Amino acid sequence: MTTGSRDREDDWGARERDWQRKLGRLRLGAEPLDEQLAKYRRVTWALTVVPLVIGLMFLALFSAFWRPDVGALIAAVLVLPIVVIAWRDFGRLKRQAADYLREREEFEGRTQGGS
Repeated sequence: MTTGSRDREDDWGARERDWQRKLGRLRLGAEPLDEQLAKYRRVTWALTVVPLVIGLMFLALFSAFWRPDVGALIAAVLVLPIVVIAWRDFGRLKRQAADYLREREEFEGRTQGGS
């Protein structure tokens, strides 16, 4: 193994540690990132459906007392932040995973092309 290839592997090791920190809940080397993202997508859908059902329950309860406007307001205040944050976090994870995979492909291309 040449010194240059060892340096490149050390550089990638440092970059991979940085990526592990950036990716947070996604684990490198555990299972493919696509599978992990699919699991998080299902959780995100659950974090959308369950609060929406609870919001509809608030709306129905207040509608029974002739105040659907109050029910809609309470449902929106309680539900919308949960749904928006869940989808924002999923989008961030997906974007970061794509950035990691792109950088890894570039590194592998350089190491195969440079060897």
